[in-house]
Amino acid sequence: MNGNEVAALIQQRWEILDRLLSIGRLQMRAIEQGQMSELMRLLSEKQKPLNRLIELGGQLEVANADHSDERYWDSDDIREQCRKQQDDCEQMNLELLSIEAECESKLSQNRDELRQRLERVDSGWQAVSGYADHAAHTTSGGSLDLSSD
Repeated sequence: MNGNEVAALIQQRWEILDRLLSIGRLQMRAIEQGQMSELMRLLSEKQKPLNRLIELGGQLEVANADHSDERYWDSDDIREQCRKQQDDCEQMNLELLSIEAECESKLSQNRDELRQRLERVDSGWQAVSGYADHAAHTTSGGSLDLSSD
């Protein structure tokens, strides 16, 4: 694979990672604001770029198998720009992984908070039900004999 082809693949990778970072930031905002339908939409939107990123990974593996010293580049500037963009891609990938980990953490936290709220509501409901059952038994008249002898 020549240098121009590698540079084009790296450019595509950069564009996809940039798009995924934008979606990831929106995903974080949706989680923080409790907008689950928006979160589902964003997760669906991420699927196509993720699939394309996987495809590019396979193509880049082919390029990595080549001897880079033997690869033809139109200029040293193009080669250096490609190297810099690859470094940027690695940083973007790390940022994306960090965002994903933070999203997962916030979702787990939200789930735990929701579970605790449901447990409190359930406990309150049980208390109210118990009180209502007790009140029904005490006001039902009972069997007190009020006759006089």
